[in-house]
Parts: sequence; C-alpha cells; structure tokens
Amino acid sequence: MEPTNNPEIPLMGLIARLMRQHHYNSHLSLKDQDVHPGQPPLLFALSRNDGLRQNELAEKMLVKPATVTVMLNRMVKNGLVERRTDPQDQRVSRVYLTDKGRSAVKEVRAALQASEAQALEGLSDEDKLLLRRLLTHMYDNVKRHGQTAVRQAQEEKPDGTSSGTISD
Repeated sequence: MEPTNNPEIPLMGLIARLMRQHHYNSHLSLKDQDVHPGQPPLLFALSRNDGLRQNELAEKMLVKPATVTVMLNRMVKNGLVERRTDPQDQRVSRVYLTDKGRSAVKEVRAALQASEAQALEGLSDEDKLLLRRLLTHMYDNVKRHGQTAVRQAQEEKPDGTSSGTISD
C-alpha cells in the first residue's frame, strides 16, 4: 500500500481509504451486536423515525430498494428489526426496531464515536473545526453537482435530444 502522505494520491482516494478503514474498525467492534457493514445508517434512520417503509429507507440511505430488502432480511434474521403490516393500508409493510435493535443503535453509536475519536487523535480543536468546515464544503459541492447531473439526465432523451422527462 502506498504511503498516505503521497501527494499523487487523490484527496478523494484518501477519504475513501479513511472511510473503508473506519468501517472495518467499526465492524470489528460491532460483530457481537450482529450489526454488519452498511447496516448502521439503516439503524440510525429507524431510531429517528421508526416504522418507515422499505422504499423510504432506500431513499434516505441513497441505495436501491433491493439493497434495503437484502439488508432487512438479514437484520430480521438477527432480531434487530421486524416488519409489520401498516394498520391503515394492509398492502404496506413498515419496519420497526426491536428491543435488540434499539440496544444495537446505542452500541453502534458508541463504537462509531470511539472510532472517530481514534481517527481525530492528535488534532487540535481548531484543526477539527477546520476539517469539519472543509468536508462540509466538499459535501455541498458534490451534492450540488449530483443534483445537476440528475436534472440533466432527466432532461436528455436516449438519442441525445432534450425533453422534460426521463426516458426508459
């Protein structure tokens, strides 16, 4: 592996490397909780708003509904969440945290905070504030450009001409 202080490594590559290592470390500390990589955002979404539909979870997590289905099947099997039929609409299934899931949310949050503290070790409060400001600025840029790309994709037809709608 290349040294991380190599100026030829793109910044986004360093960020990706950091996140992979952070997720790996967090996964190691969470294996006793039956929480697998990718599941913490789903747990957090339900802890904020229990009883979401699967498609709502997919939207919040920016993943495909099929991905959420696979995750939920595993989480149901591990006793972290349960699906219940919506009492107002029997066609709709909603997802709820179980007691084990609520406990896991606390453990996941603590593990992620510990991992973050390890990552920020040796940085001053001023450095942490600057890093937060820079990363927030980068996120805003990436999000804005992503929204622009979505709008452009919606406006283009497969033959390269413009329309106002998405074409299949």
